[in-house]
Amino acid sequence: MLAHKRKELIKEMVDKYRIVRVSDLSERFQLSDVTIRRDLKELEEAGLLKRTHGGAIKITNAALDPSLVDLETIRVKEKMLIAREAYQQIRDNDAIIIDASSTVAYLPTLLKNGDKKNITLVTNSFRAVMDLIDCENVEVIHIGGQVRRKLQSSIGPIAETSLRSLIVDKAFLGCNGVDFRCGFTTTNLYEGQIKRLMMQSATEIYMLADSSKFHQSFISVVAPIDQVDYLITDSGVDQESIAESEKAGIHLIVAGQNR
Repeated sequence: MLAHKRKELIKEMVDKYRIVRVSDLSERFQLSDVTIRRDLKELEEAGLLKRTHGGAIKITNAALDPSLVDLETIRVKEKMLIAREAYQQIRDNDAIIIDASSTVAYLPTLLKNGDKKNITLVTNSFRAVMDLIDCENVEVIHIGGQVRRKLQSSIGPIAETSLRSLIVDKAFLGCNGVDFRCGFTTTNLYEGQIKRLMMQSATEIYMLADSSKFHQSFISVVAPIDQVDYLITDSGVDQESIAESEKAGIHLIVAGQNR
C-alpha cells in the first residue's frame, strides 16, 4: 500500500474512533512501529491529528459543545461497560448524585432493572428522571434550574443553590477530557460548575470516562486529577495513563478487568 493511502486510512480511523494505537496500526498494516510513528508524525505536522504516547488522538475544539444525541452514538459498548462497573459500586440505601453525561446516562436503567434497594438519586438530567419515573426502588430528586436542551439537563443559579443544600454518599460524573496536567475538563462553563458542586456534595467521587477521553482537555476545568477518588474507564486505556493515575493517588478501575 502506498504511504499516502495508508495515511488517509489512519486519518479516517482517528476520525471514527477518536484514538488509535501504534501497536494496532502496525498489526493492521503489517509494518514496523517506526514506520507507523513516522506516519503519525507527518499527519500531526499537517494538523490532522495529535500524537500521544503510544498512538494518536483526534484534534478537538476546546470549546466544542456536542449534544447528548451526538454523544450517545460514540463508543457505546465502552460506555455501557463503564456504567455497569459504576453500578457495582452502589450499595443498598445509598444516596447518589449523577450528572447528564452520556456514560452516566446508562446508570438509571441499570438501577431500574437491578436489585439495589432504597436508593436516593439526585440529578440535573431530565432523561434520568423519565427513566426512573415509575421505579419504586429509587427516590428521584431533580435539582431544577435553567434547561440546557442539548444535554437534556439543567444548569444555572437555581440548580447550583439546590446542590449546595444536599449531601450524598457518592457522585457519578462524566467529563469530556482527562489530562493529568490539566485535570478533568468539560466543554461548557456552566456544566463544569454543576459538576464541581456535585463533587462538593459527595463523600466519594467517581469519574466515568472512556479511554478516548484521555490526553484531551477542554475549556472548563471540573477538578484536578487528585480530587477524584475513583476513575472508571475501559480496557483501551494506555499504560502511561495507568501509571499517571497511580502517581496521582487515584483509584483506576478498568471495567471488566477488576472483577
